[in-house]
Amino acid sequence: MNRFQEGGLNNLAVDQIQKVKRKARSTRSGNASLIGLLVAAAIVLLLTVIFLKGGIPGFSKPAGPARKDNLGKTVPGAVKADAEDTVCRNNLQQIRLAIQTQQAMDPDGKFPSSLQDLHLPASMLKCPLGGQYIYDPTTGTVHCNHPGHENF
Repeated sequence: MNRFQEGGLNNLAVDQIQKVKRKARSTRSGNASLIGLLVAAAIVLLLTVIFLKGGIPGFSKPAGPARKDNLGKTVPGAVKADAEDTVCRNNLQQIRLAIQTQQAMDPDGKFPSSLQDLHLPASMLKCPLGGQYIYDPTTGTVHCNHPGHENF
C-alpha cells in the first residue's frame, strides 16, 4: 500500500487533485499573459498616437511654428518635409556653383542663358516639394518659388 491509500485517499482522488492544481496554474498564467498583452497593446497604441500626431491631443502644444506650405502636420511628415527642404537648399547651392563656374569659364564672362545649359540632372533643376527653380540669366541668380523657400 502506498501512503495515499493509507491516509484514506485513493489514486483517483489524488489524480483529481493534481488536475485541479494544474488547471488553476494554467488559468492564472493565461490570465496574466492576457493582461500583459492588453497593457502592451495600450502602450503601443499610445506611442503611435504620440508619434503620428505629434503629441497627445488636448495635452501637448505644437512643437514649432507651422510651415508656410502646410506640409508636415505629423511627426513623420515634418521630418520628410524638412529633409526635402534640405535637398532644395543643396540643389540651389550646387546650381549656383555651376553658374559661377560656367561664368568663369566663359570668355566674355556671361552667365548661362538657361539652367539646361549647365548640363545638370533634371531632378536637380526642380524643387523636391514641387515647381521649377526660377533663373534670371541677366544677373545669374536662381531661387525657389515654393512657400518657405524664399531665403534659400
